[in-house]
Amino acid sequence: MKGLDTAQITTGKAQDIVDAGFEAVGIYLREDRAPKEMVDELLSAGLQIWSIYEKGRPIETGYFSTEQGEIDGDRAVAYANLLGQTSGSQIYATADYDPSEDDINGPITDYMTAFHAKVRAAGYLASIYSSGRACRMMIEKGVAHTGWLSESTGFAEHEDFKPNASIVQFVGSTHTGLNADLDDIPDPVVAGLWTAGGA
Repeated sequence: MKGLDTAQITTGKAQDIVDAGFEAVGIYLREDRAPKEMVDELLSAGLQIWSIYEKGRPIETGYFSTEQGEIDGDRAVAYANLLGQTSGSQIYATADYDPSEDDINGPITDYMTAFHAKVRAAGYLASIYSSGRACRMMIEKGVAHTGWLSESTGFAEHEDFKPNASIVQFVGSTHTGLNADLDDIPDPVVAGLWTAGGA
């Protein structure tokens, strides 16, 4: 399945996205990046959605902690509920850099453990966007359901994890006028996408 992810508001462009051959859109669970009317328009156009939570700067070790995971989990759940996200679908937290094993085993594990607990209690599944190594380790630790692989091919274990990724991000043009990244989604069920009629 061909997808794109964007932090840009897509209101008025849903049909352009469909006409360009896309079947799914990754949206941020934030009013300033994905207002409800935008998401409703995407769903009405027949597009599937995957949900991302990122606010602040999850690009360095200092962002991650148990407390931040709880805060982000609560905020992600609140907005997912507002949008009518289907129970059992996934919410992707992000570690948007190439973390070391110490980072992953320490603060990122603390963060994802808390995020996972909050998301799961609300009926969703927690997953992660990051390097191949971070995705693999979070899945092995049981605090991420799947892993969305960053487009950064130089990040640790990129090629090793790629066959196991639920979504693979890559660089390219969307031909829609949007500032977006491209994504390959081998199986929308595994990736935890959702639609107007259910996941």
